[in-house]
Amino acid sequence: MNWKPLQTGFALFLFAGLLLAGCQTAGGETVASDEHDHADETAADDHDHTHDSQMLSLPALEPVDLNGGKLKVVATTSIIGDVVAQVGGAAIELTTLIAPGQDPHSYEPSAQDLTAVADAHIIFVNGWNLEEGLIKNLTNVAGDVPIVAVSARIDPRELTPAANQGDDAHGAPDPHVWFDPANVIQWVANIKIILSDLDPDNAAVYDQNTDVYREELKALMAEFEKRIEGIPENGRKLVANHDSLGYFADRYHFQVIGTILPAASALAAPSASELAELVKTMNQANVCAIFAETSTSDQLARSVAAELASCTAVQVLSLYTGALGEPGSGADSYIGMMRANLDTIITGSRD
Repeated sequence: MNWKPLQTGFALFLFAGLLLAGCQTAGGETVASDEHDHADETAADDHDHTHDSQMLSLPALEPVDLNGGKLKVVATTSIIGDVVAQVGGAAIELTTLIAPGQDPHSYEPSAQDLTAVADAHIIFVNGWNLEEGLIKNLTNVAGDVPIVAVSARIDPRELTPAANQGDDAHGAPDPHVWFDPANVIQWVANIKIILSDLDPDNAAVYDQNTDVYREELKALMAEFEKRIEGIPENGRKLVANHDSLGYFADRYHFQVIGTILPAASALAAPSASELAELVKTMNQANVCAIFAETSTSDQLARSVAAELASCTAVQVLSLYTGALGEPGSGADSYIGMMRANLDTIITGSRD
């Protein structure tokens, strides 16, 4: 392959400002020391772990005076919002800030959103600064409203070395924990604890909702295990838009061999040489599918696909990563989104 024209072509894309979204994770939200002893078992897997200091904890919260009203809850992403809704049900008044189909990095809160934040009793965020453009706004507006990371008590995997640029030797935590459903079971436990602490009169409701949803998540995990058994070992190689599939890969024994964005920040852009190296890696591994994202352009992924000499045909497929799908898409709930993503990954894993 003639690499010089290839690098020139990539440079034109970069010069045009085609930036695909990634996730900045330098640090996490500050939360109070964990004083609870009744959480569900934290999801365990076989990935590389960060320092214990990177694990987030839950604050101990006192009940609030609801004056006969409902607990006002704010969730940042549509994924978090759906899970909170499963636990809180009709007992809470839920506002989700980032809409389905909207990337967390491009989100700019409206005046109405900020009013909901200021009036809330509790704000749920992902943790590890996933919502990179939003956390500062939340902190400024929330005042005394607690900001709680749903990913507390999850031992985070480390981002890959390429996505870890600028961080210390131990690496930054990967915030994309929801790609392993076992971690979402921990989300559910955390959400139940916080809602019950704030609104003990509805604790039995939150317990019941949690039990029902946990069983649905366990069924989803069993379904995934069964379906993934049919994917041969040589078909379990992934190329993604950015470093977002690590938890999925760890849980289900896939290998992420490369990403379009070699960094974890939405502000970063790949160099021409990095893209050329990705093409070389994919050719050597005979990988002919690239997983882009529904919330970002796939143009740069298609430019990489066009250079894959080892493939007679290349699939550029879109996954739901940082947001649910629009209503009616079949991916408008966490469980639906994960099933849709698995369908897409199986399609891309076929020889």
